[in-house]
Amino acid sequence: KAMETQFLLREAEELREKTEQLEKRLEIAEARPTPIFKSKPMQEIEELIDAMAPSDANVLIVGESGVGKEVIANTIHARSRRAAQPVVKLNCAAFPQTMIEGELFGYVKGAFTGAMHDFPGMIAAANGGTLFLDEISDMPADLQTRFLRVLQEREYRPLGSTQTMKADFRAIASTNRPIAQALSENRLRSDLYYRLNTFQIEVPPLRKRKEDIPPLIAQFVKQFSQQLGKPEPDISPDAFQKLLDYSWPGNVRELQNAIEYAVVLARQGLIDVKELPAEIQLPPALQQAELGAIPHSGVQTLDDVERNAILQALAECRGNKKKAAELLGIQRPTLYNKMKRYAIEL
Repeated sequence: KAMETQFLLREAEELREKTEQLEKRLEIAEARPTPIFKSKPMQEIEELIDAMAPSDANVLIVGESGVGKEVIANTIHARSRRAAQPVVKLNCAAFPQTMIEGELFGYVKGAFTGAMHDFPGMIAAANGGTLFLDEISDMPADLQTRFLRVLQEREYRPLGSTQTMKADFRAIASTNRPIAQALSENRLRSDLYYRLNTFQIEVPPLRKRKEDIPPLIAQFVKQFSQQLGKPEPDISPDAFQKLLDYSWPGNVRELQNAIEYAVVLARQGLIDVKELPAEIQLPPALQQAELGAIPHSGVQTLDDVERNAILQALAECRGNKKKAAELLGIQRPTLYNKMKRYAIEL
């Protein structure tokens, strides 16, 4: 009887540990953004991921900041044969260049001043799994050469060590710089580029895949409502249209932040226009001016200069024509006439 009780207690303890592990995994899964593959370009990306994820082929993900390159990298890993092993991320832009080498290759105690103990490094941490090098074009050129050798020879040596270690990982890299620019500015070595570029995934900016905005909004509303412990608010038709019309220069990351802001401010279970960030409330005609994105290539005509000045003033005054006229030093009727002349509609 006592042995049976002991067995049951041990089994209960094991089940408790497994439950805790599953709860932690669920918590991580819920916190990690799920990729949205609704638009045609994203559906094509998903088809490519499904075809190449089971292999160990290297992948290079390109796209503007905030488009979700890390989410794509996590999806590739999750659908690969290495999914049970870790995905290890090194953001090459986040570390001082002098530290990246130690983070990547690891080091032994005494390898340099301050190395008080052995550190295995991220190549070792990714053993059997995936190594994701974010912003690869920010990695120092000499380190790119060393990393290329690891990809070719599948072995490496930690700093200060005489022992050669085996490297077993799938390499995924990303950059927010256009490839041609990164190569011409020598930010990305061409030999490393060709080695990483077995498969290239170009993630389009959010403004070019508007069909993905509604499901992303739904996902973020649910996520932040759960985090705040409040019911999911509805979004008014006007607010929803504003979210669809906005150009999202910060891409999915900016949308995520905007929805968090709106969910926090939501009253009586509703997100209206006034609960959206100020830049999203602007009329579409003023959003480009607000972002300072009015093109200034070559010599501008006086008409162009005047039109841009009016757009800039209106953006600064959040569309308030009276204040914009005062800022420009002109009468309000004059501003109306010029807006009509330059086809500026708010």
